[in-house]
Amino acid sequence: MKEMHPVGTKRCLGCIQWDGRRSFDPSRTKIQADAGSEGRCLLRHVAVKGSHTCEQHFPLR
Repeated sequence: MKEMHPVGTKRCLGCIQWDGRRSFDPSRTKIQADAGSEGRCLLRHVAVKGSHTCEQHFPLR
């Protein structure tokens, strides 16, 4: 189930290095994504869920 998350959220779904499925709404500054969906972390080269957190976070702008 897709949910709206604020930009700057410290989760993988809000990081530019996560290649999971999401969409960005610039007018509302929200990210629409399923936090339970998997994507690949381009820094660590592993599959992680969108709800995962890590110390190297590069927020979407």
